[in-house]
Amino acid sequence: MVQSFDPAPQPPLSHPPSPDDRVIAMQRMEAAIAELVRKMKSGASNFYWIAALSVINSLVLEFGGNSYFVVGLASTLIVDSIFLGIASEIPEAVWIVKLIGLAISIFIAAIFVLFGFLAGKGKRWAFMVGMILYGLDSLLMLAFQEWMGLLFHGLFLYGLFGGIRALGELEKLRPQKRQSDFPQNIGV
Repeated sequence: MVQSFDPAPQPPLSHPPSPDDRVIAMQRMEAAIAELVRKMKSGASNFYWIAALSVINSLVLEFGGNSYFVVGLASTLIVDSIFLGIASEIPEAVWIVKLIGLAISIFIAAIFVLFGFLAGKGKRWAFMVGMILYGLDSLLMLAFQEWMGLLFHGLFLYGLFGGIRALGELEKLRPQKRQSDFPQNIGV
């Protein structure tokens, strides 16, 4: 004997969404997008901090200081140290050598500014390449046993990861909305 299966009763179909429901849903979506954009840009701004503190480190070292920000790039510290060593060997060209070293350090920092700008516009590759380079820079901190620098590099990498994670969430929301409804000013 075969028993018939009677599915559980289905709830009655709800009424179609009213214009007010659609407006509320759109406002919630816009608020969610705005928050994700804020998080993405906040993550991207870490590149600006890295670059700025690296340039400050270079300026301090070039003008005779011996302290530095641990968030700055180890690679610019190495460049600065090398050129300061060369400058001490060539007293007649001290300022020229120091300026060359400073220019190289500023160029390296400018690359991170570019990553910050592009990541802030929603370019995933800029987040990824910048994070890889900063991760490699972290290995320099490890090699020199600069533990505080390594810790802060890790914190800034975590901040960058938060930015790329927010970008991923934004990219997931994009297909759900019509292209004309998606904010155009975030670059994703």
